[in-house]
Amino acid sequence: MSDLGENTITPEQSVAEVLENISDAFFALDRQWRFTYLNGGAERMLRRTRSELLGQNIWTEFPDAVQSRFYTEYHRTMEAGVPSQFEEYYPAPLDAWYEVRAYPTPTGMAVYFQDSTEHRRVREQIRETADRLSLAMDASGLGDYVWDVVTDRVHLSLHAAKLFGVPADIPITRNQMLTMVDAADSALAQERVAVALKHQGDYRIEYRVHRPDGSVVWIATRGRGIYDENGKMTRLLGVMQDITERRNAEDALRAEIQIKESLRSIGLSFASKLELQDLLQAITDAGTRIVRAQFGAFFYNSVTAAGESYILYTISGVPREKFSQFPMPRNTAIFGPTFEGTGTVRIDDVTNDPRYGKNAPYHGMPPGHLPVRSHLAVSVKSRTGDVIGGLLFGHEQVGVFTEHDARLIEGIAAQAAVALDNARLYDAERRARADAEGANRDKDRLLESERAARTEAERASRTKDEFLATVSHELRTPLNAMLGWSQLLSDTSDAGTLREGLDVIRRNARVQAQLIEDLLDMSRIISGKLRLDVQRVDLPDVIHAAIESVQHSADARGVRLVKILDPAAGAVSGDANRLQQIVWNLLSNAIKFTPKGGHVQITLRRVDSQVEIAVTDSGIGIAPDFLPHVFERFRQADASTTRKHGGLGLGLSIVKSLIELHGGSAHAQSPGDNQGSTFIIVLPIAAVARQAAEQPPDFSRSHPPAAPDLKGLKILVVDDEPDARALLDRLLKDRGAEVQTAGTVSEALEAFKLRPPDLLISDIGIPDQDGYDLIRQVRALPAPHDSRIPAIALTAFARSEDRTRAMRAGYQMHLPKPIEAPELLAAIATLAWRV
Repeated sequence: MSDLGENTITPEQSVAEVLENISDAFFALDRQWRFTYLNGGAERMLRRTRSELLGQNIWTEFPDAVQSRFYTEYHRTMEAGVPSQFEEYYPAPLDAWYEVRAYPTPTGMAVYFQDSTEHRRVREQIRETADRLSLAMDASGLGDYVWDVVTDRVHLSLHAAKLFGVPADIPITRNQMLTMVDAADSALAQERVAVALKHQGDYRIEYRVHRPDGSVVWIATRGRGIYDENGKMTRLLGVMQDITERRNAEDALRAEIQIKESLRSIGLSFASKLELQDLLQAITDAGTRIVRAQFGAFFYNSVTAAGESYILYTISGVPREKFSQFPMPRNTAIFGPTFEGTGTVRIDDVTNDPRYGKNAPYHGMPPGHLPVRSHLAVSVKSRTGDVIGGLLFGHEQVGVFTEHDARLIEGIAAQAAVALDNARLYDAERRARADAEGANRDKDRLLESERAARTEAERASRTKDEFLATVSHELRTPLNAMLGWSQLLSDTSDAGTLREGLDVIRRNARVQAQLIEDLLDMSRIISGKLRLDVQRVDLPDVIHAAIESVQHSADARGVRLVKILDPAAGAVSGDANRLQQIVWNLLSNAIKFTPKGGHVQITLRRVDSQVEIAVTDSGIGIAPDFLPHVFERFRQADASTTRKHGGLGLGLSIVKSLIELHGGSAHAQSPGDNQGSTFIIVLPIAAVARQAAEQPPDFSRSHPPAAPDLKGLKILVVDDEPDARALLDRLLKDRGAEVQTAGTVSEALEAFKLRPPDLLISDIGIPDQDGYDLIRQVRALPAPHDSRIPAIALTAFARSEDRTRAMRAGYQMHLPKPIEAPELLAAIATLAWRV
């Protein structure tokens, strides 16, 4: 045992051995600043041996250090008992930078030195390189950016931020940047970026940016993605440059080429026309298009016994009737040079021209004349120099026509003169027949225009419905996951802050869902597809249900709700759910526009043979000039970017439309700004007769059913969205169900064959084969796969026609996304146990 004890290495010996074998310096001091230990690295650094320094005072042995940072930091560590870490230069003979760490010990302090000279040199080189790169990018007008995919934050350099017109020190997301990109460029730019990133290559794109100050710049961007070991992109790096001058120059050159080509084509077109009227119309249309005029006209010059007169031949840009009621232009100071052939007339603002308004009887433009501010006119002369007529162009804005436009019109006039000389004789011989043929052509064009307009209207209606359905699907799918996961986390988490954040997510998701419902309701109203489930309805029940649904919102905003309901007001005939929607909308609107401490009052009373519901608030009121428009679609009193209240401007329009479908009326009253407002709806009283078996309206949707136990129920969930599948998997398993998931129709059918479920829940919008294809194939499966399995369509396609299609395809239930978890669980239990 004694031999073993003599060979045992103590912990202190082990530490000392480690310290002796490191290259960095380490020494210890007692509270009298005397060296109690030095390793070999400390001897080399201090150029002194242990025998020379042990037991000696550090400040005596190294007096120069008293004036350095070492003295300050060491005393702070010793006296305050806190560690210290700093970097300091150690002069000759070492001539090196050291990273120093000082730690308090029970007997004094320990100090560790690490040579940081090389690290510091590398940092300086990196900083100098970055400065040189920044200087080079500034000199070349380049800005750089980094998009962090995980945080969705874009870090812009100073120059890049200037290009977008945003502060460089304020965080911005990629979507926020995309909203500044011109709509005409955004889709193509994003498509090219997506293709490049898919193949992990570079991309080069050019697009216009609308800055917050209203200016527009062209930007060229080049970038590439940075990917992790799994090939997933983590960052996006790129540089951008202002190319506005280059694009403007290219556009100007392109415009010049187009103009020259247009003039050449116009000349050929003129030469190919022998019908005088067709030629004159072509001349007028071409001139109007080239100079961007609102209208253009050609006036023929003829001399009568009474003097000069001008006959209108052609008009472009507006119907001919716009000019037919006015007298022809006369030889006034403004029109004279054109018809006398003395020069081209270009005026930026006719009303400010000294020649304007000098002639009776109008002293300006006749009443009802098209508003004209910019004016451009040129003479059309024959080969002999005689003035044939004049081309006149106008625009209601100031300063539209340029000197360049004047030169172009002079070129067109010269080409027109030659063509007119050739066409006039031909036109004189065939005028009678040409007039008849022209009338037939006008008739055919009118009929074709009517057919085209009807076809376009039908196409626009279909496109609108399809667009709204697509928008509904794309928005409802993520909203379903948001609502479901937020509810799960809220039920299982104990953290108050987490619960508060999840409440915000759920509340905003419901707001977005309501916006979608408003859009779909407006589409149904406009297209005449809205259907009412008419029955006898007691309005007090409707109003109580609506108040209950908005009470929490009123309490949160500090708004007091007051109800004055006449129980003998009488029942009405209508759709109970739609009537509740009307009352809810009016109450929500009143609460939103009423400040804290205010009140909202709802009154129900009978007025003769009608029932009146009035919602009065003490809120911001309605300005008199906006009051007539308060029920119009998309109209809002404050539509600026700084408005305090959100919304689409559809709620009140939907209220008015629904009330009118019920045979009633709606109107609004307000004394003015900050004086509150009152919205009144009037409905006819229902007939007294009533079927005994008729049931009162069901408002149970305001109270979601309790979540049932699904223990032992085998459920197959089909959805191409992973988040949606994960949500349903978690939700149903928590209630005891056995859950299988599939992302495609083929995966779902395979699951059926391996293990037939008790119930199917499927999305409709699935790539390749959709939910309709799935249910048809399931219903066609032979026994024992049980083709009669209960099936629920859980989808963001929420129109009435979508529900009908789902039921016809083979589903027993159609549930629109987003849906509350209790409602979904109740539907599953009802269908599973019923079947």
